[in-house]
Amino acid sequence: MRYADISIKLFIFTISLFFMMQFVPMGFAVTSWRESERNGGWQIWISATDFEEIQGIGTSKTEVKLAEKATKPWLSEDILIATDLGGFADFEFESPVEGAAYMWGRIADFRGGGQSWFIVLNSLNHAGEGLIFGTPGLAWQWVGNRDVPDSKSPTDLKKGKNTARIVPREARAGVEPLFDVFTISTKPIEPTDADFNAAQKRGLAVEPADKLATTWASIKNNFHGTSVQN
Repeated sequence: MRYADISIKLFIFTISLFFMMQFVPMGFAVTSWRESERNGGWQIWISATDFEEIQGIGTSKTEVKLAEKATKPWLSEDILIATDLGGFADFEFESPVEGAAYMWGRIADFRGGGQSWFIVLNSLNHAGEGLIFGTPGLAWQWVGNRDVPDSKSPTDLKKGKNTARIVPREARAGVEPLFDVFTISTKPIEPTDADFNAAQKRGLAVEPADKLATTWASIKNNFHGTSVQN
């Protein structure tokens, strides 16, 4: 009885794993988004619940009773619901260009107006370099910064990886602010639900973690299952 050379199989196993890791998109947070080219620019449309990291902010899945009271329809499957201050949600995405950025959010609240969110691009200084989006009330509306013309971000887009952060500026029980979708554009626009629906869907075909686990299992099975006997 003779088994195939284990050292050769181990070499193939290691090389296969190495190449697999090169092509698995690790750490790309936004897994589903939309893109458009309105007004001669480029826009990315991101669900507020497609975050890389979240702390201190609920979602419609964790705040089910509050979500039941939120006006429909949502453009996203789920929404952010801020019950208190001190939290944030981070989003990592890719931009094909660098330069000026203009930002808007589709938001609402349970108060009838008067609450607000920060959104900041490529900075952790949301109070100093972010835009303030004041909530309009129970009805969802696309809102830009109340003080800055065209809702232009103080910080620019980078070509390649960018990070946006959403932070509740005002939030407390009974008047929780809600966040559905935000868009970042290279040109000033006036976003609408129709613009979002017309934008082209993009996304990762396979979640990185799932792809890694599946490929790892396949390689292991091949490695263990190729012993031969003579």
